[in-house]
Formats: sequence, structure tokens, C-alpha cells
Amino acid sequence: MLIRVFGSIVLLCVTAVSLAANPTGALTDGHVHILSPELIKIWKGLGIPFSRPDEYYSDIDVILRNTAVRRIDLISMAHVFSSEDFGGFQNERELVEKENSFVAAARDKHPKKVRAFCSIDPLREYALAELERCRTQLKMDGIKLHHNASQVYLTVPEHLEKVKSVFEFAAENKMPILMHFDNSHRRFGKPDIDLLVGSILKELRSVELRIAHFGTSGGFSQRTRAFLNAFIEELDAEPGLRKHKITFDISAVALDKDSEGIRKLTDDEFAVLAKYIRRLGLKRIAFGTDYPLYTPAEYEAILRTRVGLSERELEILLKTK
Repeated sequence: MLIRVFGSIVLLCVTAVSLAANPTGALTDGHVHILSPELIKIWKGLGIPFSRPDEYYSDIDVILRNTAVRRIDLISMAHVFSSEDFGGFQNERELVEKENSFVAAARDKHPKKVRAFCSIDPLREYALAELERCRTQLKMDGIKLHHNASQVYLTVPEHLEKVKSVFEFAAENKMPILMHFDNSHRRFGKPDIDLLVGSILKELRSVELRIAHFGTSGGFSQRTRAFLNAFIEELDAEPGLRKHKITFDISAVALDKDSEGIRKLTDDEFAVLAKYIRRLGLKRIAFGTDYPLYTPAEYEAILRTRVGLSERELEILLKTK
């Protein structure tokens, strides 16, 4: 139950990375989580253990020291407050606003090093109003959608229209979207991609879309490969997608440790992952770590030693050349 709400963030609290922040070649980390003290308190009340002091998850100075890159995309977890699995709060909207405001304040402390992503449940009636507040009052930089936590099904017409409205808002205001697309339904995959492309992206003005975790919920299973196969076909076949900047976030994909129901990759799976990285094209892949799951230095080492990317490939992926 908690896995659906929190995704890999549950494990992040339990087995966070070491405090040592080794230098990395990455210029940016496009997937870094921060939790407000209030959210940490709620999680602890649900019995979720934290392996580090609270500041490891909530203090932007500690996070910047641990990530040790030039810039991070800081991702709000405000979307969890709308989930029934999370408890069902009467003051849900207030909690969402406070969480997004906390992330914006962290960005304001280091505006040259941090981009802040506002998180909403697109199915809530206040979703667009909160996005407008994030844009105009908080000056946040991007939008985070989590279709698993929010249980979004594009196959449901009402859901499709609400998500389309968010994409239209993002395109109009030039705000990038980081989307956890996988909703954990056993049939998730090509039908959802077809709806995203045909009913949203095809006629939409240019938008920047980053699809988290290579399209699923972490790891590199047959489900992930099927998703990538279907999306690559769309990219090759649909000219209407060329106006968009669509990338695939590799965070929590190359797992060298089990992650809350998602097992680590075998040597053979690491080898297949390398083939898919090359098939996608390194310029279509966004580097991210899902911090605190990994630091950039740790994840870069996995991509080098376990996935087997060459130094030149890493330079392109990490945007150092």
C-alpha cells in the first residue's frame, strides 16, 4: 500500500546513501527529493524508519553538499497528501501548499544552484490553481506529476482531460514537466503512451517533458523494456513529437541494491540496459539519482562499472561535454 503512494522514496528513508559526497563529473542532477520537517513527522508517525538525521532529507545545504553538482532539480512531494493510502487529510490543500512553499523557499536560498518543481495531483479540483500559485507567487520552475501516487489513468476520459489541462498550462508558461508515468496497473504501457501522444502531445504547443525512471517505477524489468519499445516507436513514427523536448530520466533504473519491492539488476540486465541506453540515444536521457537513493557520484560509478558506459558516453550523459 505504501509503495504505491511513496514509490522509491520509502526506501530512500531507510537506506539513504553515505554522507560522503565524492566529486562527480555530472553538471546537474535532475531528480532530487526534499521533504519538509512536517512531512517527515507524518511519515515517522506511519512507522516509516529514517536511517539519517532529519536534515539529510530536509536541509537544502546538506542536500547540496551531498549531491555536489552545479545544479539540482528539487522535487516536491506535495502530491502524496491527496492519497487515501496516506491517511486522507481534511486540510489536504493547505498541506500541499505548505510543502510546495517549503521547496520554493529551499530554492530561494540557492537560486543559482536549484530549480524547484511544484507537485500536484492533477485530479484534484485545485490543481491548476495551485500550479498558478506556484508559478506566480512562488516563482517555481517546473511541475512534478506522479501518476502512481495520484492513481491517474489516461484511459479514463476525465483523467485524460485533467492531465491535458496541466500539459496545456505547462506549455503556455514554458514550465518543464517531470512525470512519473507508471500507475502500477497491470495493463499500463502502450495504450497509455498512445493516449499521451495522440490526445495530448500531438496537438500541444512545444513542451519539455521528462519521463521519470525510464517510464516505470524503477529498476529495469520487462515492463520497462516494453514501455521503452513502445515509446521509441512513437518517437520514430509521429512527426508531431519533434516540436517537444522529450527525455527519459534514468534515476532509480540502474539499481545495484533492492529498492522496496524492486530488485536490483543482474549482470545480464545491466548489459541489456546498456543496449537500451544506446538505442534511445544519450541525448534523450536525463541524468538523475532519485536522491537520497544515490548521490550523483555513486550513480555515476554504477553507470560506469555496472552498466559499462564508456567515458565518452558518460561525458554526453552527464552533460560535461
